[in-house]
Amino acid sequence: MVHSSHGSGALTKVASWNLDIDRFMNPFIPAPRWHLFPRPVAHFLGHRESSTKPIGNVLTACWALVGAFCGVALIASVSERIPSFKIRDSPPIIGSFGAAAVIEFCAIESPFAQPRNAFFSQMWACLIGVGISKLFALNPHAEQYTELGGALACGLTTAAMALTGTIHPPAGATALLAVTNSQTAGLGWFLFPVMILGVTLMQVAALLINNIQRRFPLYWWTAQSLAREKSSDVEKDRAKEAPSEPSHYEDSLPDNPPRLVVQRGEITIPDGVYISADEWTMLRRISERI
Repeated sequence: MVHSSHGSGALTKVASWNLDIDRFMNPFIPAPRWHLFPRPVAHFLGHRESSTKPIGNVLTACWALVGAFCGVALIASVSERIPSFKIRDSPPIIGSFGAAAVIEFCAIESPFAQPRNAFFSQMWACLIGVGISKLFALNPHAEQYTELGGALACGLTTAAMALTGTIHPPAGATALLAVTNSQTAGLGWFLFPVMILGVTLMQVAALLINNIQRRFPLYWWTAQSLAREKSSDVEKDRAKEAPSEPSHYEDSLPDNPPRLVVQRGEITIPDGVYISADEWTMLRRISERI
């Protein structure tokens, strides 16, 4: 895509490069069917029939405290009781899970906290971090350059997350530790099962605790609607006969865009939209004035 702008009487062209991996993957991802599950199960998987109301920062802080404690304690307790972890001198918990706990229990509306980001980012970190560690170990003087290897692993992991839409800041710490920390680097490729177990346990704790008064996750794969992949052959033919092709932005929009509706005595907030306490107060006042 080329954008043009006039400045000082000259025409400047700026090329923008964008890789949207969801455009290629979403057609193969099935739409969620949580409404078919029993209501208690669907509730703790993040499904809601109506929007949730803000609970305020005091309760959020309380649940974040409980969740972070339970999540970290669960990972450490389970890891210490696995024989294969002890044989390989695996740490009870990788340090990056401390940062993950903050995101998973305090900033649960953030895209960084959603399951796709939390899992795949750590897999990128393991692949790149261990790979860089192995490459640097081929040099007999590798110990002198571990800080450069850690920086390279963190940078490559950040780029991989940005390109695949799986940004999760704690993964940068995992990649760094995989090169610079001797105990973590000593795990080698066994870091994969260690991180898979930790991420899984953290997500289980997040599903149980965050869904008591809040909602988690907002989505499992993407915030975009996955139902549009079910378009009929007639609709496809109409799209081909259209006089102009849809833009990249239009093609990424869902069939039924979410709407925030304010009526007298009723406020409807679409799923996936976070409303702060101040915004909720403003909407309620508008609803009372209608």
